[in-house]
Amino acid sequence: SGAVYVRWGRTTCPSGADVVYSGRAAGAKYDHSGGTSDHHCLPNNPQYLSEDDTNALGAQLYGVEYEVAGSTSPYNSIHEADMPCVVCNVNSRSQLLMVPARYTCPSGWSREYYGYMMTEMEHSNRGGRKTTICVDSSADAVPGSGANTN
Repeated sequence: SGAVYVRWGRTTCPSGADVVYSGRAAGAKYDHSGGTSDHHCLPNNPQYLSEDDTNALGAQLYGVEYEVAGSTSPYNSIHEADMPCVVCNVNSRSQLLMVPARYTCPSGWSREYYGYMMTEMEHSNRGGRKTTICVDSSADAVPGSGANTN
């Protein structure tokens, strides 16, 4: 029981929250027109029903890579690195609410973390709308993942 949420950009949960699992952020590749519009937190220890990867036309998932270079970006140090994630559970809470464009909570609510709203890059070749996630203000990178591989 409790409230469950994904903390994007981190591998640990805040004080008072328990780790359900940690992993890597994933979604559709930026230049593929098909696939999911959602972001997923894939566990570090996946279990496969089948390891048949011969369906080249299937919708595939790719690791999410920070594309955040800019003179004022707080994420310059992790530009082009892969994004970690962690699924957290807070037994003392029964509801979750993400309030965009605010880092303080409405009266009666408690903050778990805060950060920056992010979505797919502007020049993506994928049509349609994309989901938006709140990436932790103190985001980390998956160790050793600084290469531009997405």
